Amino acid sequence: MLNFNDFLYNQEAINEGVYDKNIFKAFFLAGGPGSGKSWVSARTLMGQGMKVINSDDGFENYAKKVGLELKMTNMSAFQTKQKNFLRTRAKRGTMSMHQHAIDGRLGMIMDSTARDTARIEAEAQSMRYLGYDTYMVFVNTTLEVALKRNELRP
Repeated sequence: MLNFNDFLYNQEAINEGVYDKNIFKAFFLAGGPGSGKSWVSARTLMGQGMKVINSDDGFENYAKKVGLELKMTNMSAFQTKQKNFLRTRAKRGTMSMHQHAIDGRLGMIMDSTARDTARIEAEAQSMRYLGYDTYMVFVNTTLEVALKRNELRP
């Protein structure tokens, strides 16, 4: 018999759920701003019972609460400092949400820019150790389309 900690970290003891085909699935979406990552995940993976992990959501909510413009052009030093603080706070919230999803063995969609590929690979490796199937999806578009999408954002 295994105790909880042995079960939690025993790769052979953790198997995919019989009645939940998307448990232990992790999709990493990567691409530049305006490439269409959120659109791709909404059109292909939503409705599958997976948790979407995206620090932009938290950042945008915090920015709206304090009245910070999301366009972020011609920012004062104070606004830049405020933006950096809110971004850090949103990332902490995202890390917490990610850990809760792992603890609950939920399927996940991680929406990011893939700026730090070594961190993503380490994260994917640790998730594979826990029994997750991991997938990397690169979303790209032309520079013109990405710039237009970014301009149209609120």
